[in-house]
Amino acid sequence: MSSRRTVILVAAIVVGALAALALLNYVRGIEDRANDNAERVKVFKIAEDIPKGTFGQDAFNQGFIVADEIPREFFPASAITDPADIADQVAISNLAANQVVVGDQFVPQAEALVSFSDLLEVADPDNPATQEVAITITVDQVKGVAGLLVPGDFVNIMVGGSSATDGAATDGVDPTAPAGGEGTYTTPHRYLYQKVQILAIGQQRVLAAGETVETDASGNQVTTSSGLVTFAVPPDAAQRIASVSGGSIYLTLVNRDYQPFPIGQLDLLEPLPGESTQLTPYGPDGKTGG
Repeated sequence: MSSRRTVILVAAIVVGALAALALLNYVRGIEDRANDNAERVKVFKIAEDIPKGTFGQDAFNQGFIVADEIPREFFPASAITDPADIADQVAISNLAANQVVVGDQFVPQAEALVSFSDLLEVADPDNPATQEVAITITVDQVKGVAGLLVPGDFVNIMVGGSSATDGAATDGVDPTAPAGGEGTYTTPHRYLYQKVQILAIGQQRVLAAGETVETDASGNQVTTSSGLVTFAVPPDAAQRIASVSGGSIYLTLVNRDYQPFPIGQLDLLEPLPGESTQLTPYGPDGKTGG
C-alpha cells in the first residue's frame, strides 16, 4: 500500500513538473515576442535646439545632441550610429529638440552654402531662353514702394517718358490744359512687365528651401531698405529692363495671387477718372470690405 502511494506521489510530482515547465516555456514565449517588439536600440537625439550652420562635433560637445534609446520599430533607417558620421558637417537648417538625428540634417559645409546662382531657375532645360539671369536696378524710396519690398515679393515694373504734348516731362498741372489727361499726365507711364519676382534687396536675398529669416533681438524679421533691387528674369527681359533709364522706372507691389492682364497705354484725351463715371480707383462703387 505504501509503495502504491509512493508511485502515485512520484507521478503527481512528475506531472506537476511537466506542467510547470510547459507554463514556463509559454510565458517565456510571450516575453520573447514582447521583447522583440520592444527591443530598444541606441540613437542620438537632439536635446536642445541646434542653430543652422552648427558643426556636428560642436553640437555633441555642447550637449545639443545626446545618446538615447528608442524601440527598434521607431528606429529611422537614416539615423546616425556614430558621432563621427556628422562631426565635420554642419546643420543645414535650424533643428528642433526631441528629434532623432538623421544623416540628411547635416551636410558638408560646402554643400550648405547657397550661392545666388543656385537661386536662378530654368523653366525649360531644352530652351536656353528660359534660363533666368539676375539684373539689378536702382530705385529711390518713392519709386521703390517706400522700402517695403522684401526678397521674394512680386512687383509690376512701369516705365515713364515725356509728356505726349510737349515732348518733355514737367511737374505740376498746367491750368490751361485741355480736358482729360493731356497736359495733366506730365510723365505718362506704361507697363514694361508685370509680376516680376525680386531675388534680392541690397545684399539680402530670397531664402532657399530649409532656410529661415534673420531676426533681431526682439524676434522681428531683419529687412533692408536699400535702393538696389535685383530681379530674376529670362535674358531677353533683362535686356529690356537694362534698356530703360533707371530714373524712369516705377515699381508697384502686387500680391502673390495677382493675375497679370494687358493694361493699355493712357488715353490722354479721355476725361480724368474722378471727373467721369469711374470716380474711384476701385470703380464707381468704391472699395468694399477690408
